[in-house]
Amino acid sequence: MSRIVELAQHIQQRTSDIDNYLLQNDLPTPSFDEDGPTDLNLSSVEMAKARSDVLEATLELHDLILGPAMCLLPVYNGVGLQAVYKYDIASKVPLNGEISFAELADKCDLSEVNIRRILRFTMSFHHVFREPRKGFVAHSAASRKLVEDSNARDGLGYMFDEVWQGFAHTLPGLEQFKSDEPNKSGWAHYQNTDEPAWKYYASHPEMAKRFGGAMSAFSNAHGNSPSAVADNYPWDAIGKGTVVDVGGSKGNVSVLLAQKYPNLHLIVQDLPKMIAGVAETIPVDVKDRVEFQAHDFFTEQPVQGDVYLFRNIFHNWSDSHSIRVLKALVPALRPGARIVINDYVLPEANTMSWMKERAVRDMDLIMLTLFNAREREEAEWIDLFKKADPRFSNVKIWMPEGAAMAIIEIVWEG
Repeated sequence: MSRIVELAQHIQQRTSDIDNYLLQNDLPTPSFDEDGPTDLNLSSVEMAKARSDVLEATLELHDLILGPAMCLLPVYNGVGLQAVYKYDIASKVPLNGEISFAELADKCDLSEVNIRRILRFTMSFHHVFREPRKGFVAHSAASRKLVEDSNARDGLGYMFDEVWQGFAHTLPGLEQFKSDEPNKSGWAHYQNTDEPAWKYYASHPEMAKRFGGAMSAFSNAHGNSPSAVADNYPWDAIGKGTVVDVGGSKGNVSVLLAQKYPNLHLIVQDLPKMIAGVAETIPVDVKDRVEFQAHDFFTEQPVQGDVYLFRNIFHNWSDSHSIRVLKALVPALRPGARIVINDYVLPEANTMSWMKERAVRDMDLIMLTLFNAREREEAEWIDLFKKADPRFSNVKIWMPEGAAMAIIEIVWEG
């Protein structure tokens, strides 16, 4: 049997599995229509695997049929989605209705020719908007989500106003700066600033707000949910211990841990502007067990905790800066203290599913563009810990089923 037929049969079988699951659980089937579901709710481990199987097989089949020569000519034009964000086009199209290209062009202060060509591109490539009859625009499920979900809008703006622009400046930045400093990245080169992103955001609050919304949207993407670290680490074994959520931002992970493990006390540490006013938004049922503390993780750790949690932290930093973060922990560590890292681990070639490998390789280059940072292979993680302090030696690394990020544990023996 040829590979393309094998893939087609696998796609048919796994698609049937998903369809049966949706029918049995009275869930809507996938549709690009305006009232179609924006999330299929394939929440079980088996269905998440089925979804991954279908996506991987369809991608491979698509590229095999496309052929090697055509794979060298992908269309990654971001102008369409960038315009959808810039002109807030989704809010100008009526829900459960339609609007002419001419009227929409007037609302966006664009020519009818340009609004038509932009939206027909997003319809063709992204299933964003529909043309129910010639010359009129209506919502698809994807464009409806941009109306209803502010975090989805922020994610779109962040990717196409900042990340995509930074891609084009990554190589010029590497050539000009020859540095691993976060203020010498492709992103900084595009913004024409000598400040790293977080400092730049301090004087650009609208960008900072958009970044926060985008991170909220991306954090719950497939495989990135904080439930992966909440469900796949033995938090119960800590008893009534203290977990220090280092760089924990708005405390989303700590709140989840507090709700699932009532014995835990959690301290969320981040820069003052990041945590300002956040304590007042914490759910009442965990308010007495989740506290916030201003702390720069490059400075000496002030809390003696049982666990120090770093989620999505180290991949934002080059090795030299990551070593500084680890060294700053050492004075507070007592024997038996654990460092738990929830972050990406680069696979050895051909050891991970194609789709997952694509995702983590993509993230690796995004980190290069934004912060001059990197993802790491398992051996590189271990080497990083040794360079920080030889006593960071008892290292375990595992990948929870269905997760995009691994869990790394170090038990400090002093």
